[in-house]
Amino acid sequence: MKSKKITGIVLVSAVLFSGCSKADVIEQTSAEDIVINSGTTEITETTTAATTESETEPEKLYEFNPHLYSVKIGDKIPDENYQALYNLTDAVREGKDTFECASEEAYKWATDPVTLNNLLPAACMKITGESDDGTVPFENGVGRIYYNMPAEEFVIREAEYEADIEDVLNTWLDYDDTDFEKCIKLYDYMESTFVYGEIDGSSTGDGADYKAFRIRQGVCDHLASIYAYLLMQAGVDALNIGIFEPGMCHAWTYVVINGEGYHIDPTWSLKNGTDDLYLYYFMMSDEKREDTGCLLNDITAPLLPRYWAKFYDDLDFKANDSSLEFPICSVLDFLDEENKILYYRNESGEVCEMRYG
Repeated sequence: MKSKKITGIVLVSAVLFSGCSKADVIEQTSAEDIVINSGTTEITETTTAATTESETEPEKLYEFNPHLYSVKIGDKIPDENYQALYNLTDAVREGKDTFECASEEAYKWATDPVTLNNLLPAACMKITGESDDGTVPFENGVGRIYYNMPAEEFVIREAEYEADIEDVLNTWLDYDDTDFEKCIKLYDYMESTFVYGEIDGSSTGDGADYKAFRIRQGVCDHLASIYAYLLMQAGVDALNIGIFEPGMCHAWTYVVINGEGYHIDPTWSLKNGTDDLYLYYFMMSDEKREDTGCLLNDITAPLLPRYWAKFYDDLDFKANDSSLEFPICSVLDFLDEENKILYYRNESGEVCEMRYG
């Protein structure tokens, strides 16, 4: 038997609420008005009764993946751009100052702070593609890497970050988890570990997501991006998306499971002094997402910078499946992984089940 942390999550304003009123107020609370406390509880998961030697859980379940790729937006970004990013990643992990790159456009995308923040967080603000010594950043298929810190120190920084990511994955996930199970377990990790709050990386020159992950604190954009990054590391297609319009500026995570898209909001479900993991903002359809006040009129994916817009005019983040949604005030009760059933308590305290297998 393996024990995991499962936590309660509710988002409220400065006024204290209890019972179902907590979930009611979530719908009308902006990300900027959040008050968060911490706390944990334990829940035991079922596992298969017996395994053969060949089925034994490997010693190391998850290893850091330096070459992340989003299937959802894969065809919106040229292959040479991804290859440039991968070459850059391999180079900086060794402290090198150049990498192979097919074109100047690929170089620009690979070294863009937004790309780095989402796919190579430890490098954001610590390396750049802008020359400060008169050298040409890109020429003849070679891109230069300009470090804002000693290269050997960056190698240590990157290695420590990768070890931290691996520790999260290997602590919270099992080797045979389904994509749904990875989503719920890492959702629990976010809700029980992070707090809402502005971060200031200016003093250390850190990228936003790197800083937020290291201190386990951030605003909606950071939380959504970190959750997406962890899911991608675990093999789930996920992206940080959001809407930035007058009256509503908010970010959350979009995941794709078995070909279906879902909205998951790791910010509006952060716990507030409760031991319960609330599920209202987990696996939402478009209709549920809009019911919370986030109208899906102009969704932006930060991984696709604005100068890249011509490539993703037809990209959509639809979530039509409502089979994995939960009613308001739903609280996780038990995760039966062997039978693929999630048991939850509804607002009346009754235990209900949702089959996700």
